[in-house]
Amino acid sequence: MDGRAEETKSWSKSCTMEFCILALFALLSSFYNVLALPPKGVCLLQADEGPCRGDIERYYYNTITQKCEIFYYGGCQGNANNFKSYHECHKTCFKIPKIPQVCRFAKEEGPCRALFSRYFFNMTTMQCEHFYYGGCQGNDNRFQDLSSCMEYCSPRKRAKKHTAQRKGRRMRRNRNKRITFLGP
Repeated sequence: MDGRAEETKSWSKSCTMEFCILALFALLSSFYNVLALPPKGVCLLQADEGPCRGDIERYYYNTITQKCEIFYYGGCQGNANNFKSYHECHKTCFKIPKIPQVCRFAKEEGPCRALFSRYFFNMTTMQCEHFYYGGCQGNDNRFQDLSSCMEYCSPRKRAKKHTAQRKGRRMRRNRNKRITFLGP
């Protein structure tokens, strides 16, 4: 009997050790995708409260409104688009290229049954993707071809204001790079 007890105890220790190693591996691999994201990549993740029932006020970057907004974090899991303060969220995500509002709408085929080949801008992948439009309703995130979708929706850095002070006069550059003086 003592041999079996020793064997069971030894098996139990190795099983516990294997379980711990397996659990650690699972935990680390679940964070791999988040850790592998570039710093700004976390801003493109959807808000995720996590499965726990905490009620912790946090901020996330909303790709639709393109602003940092409040959400309530459950206290466990979730993802990296989870900031303790508005300032931390804004500091991390304010340089995210801005997307025109039309391009932020979700893909919508519409209720009709035609199969028009179209492209829409996917806010998650930040790419234009193919879909079939039904021919009625839907929304305006719908382009005839890939190039027009990319040209209109490609992420752009926030436009800089082209103003400067020169010899006491304000000036502005227009789209054609011409300078317009705005008064004394």
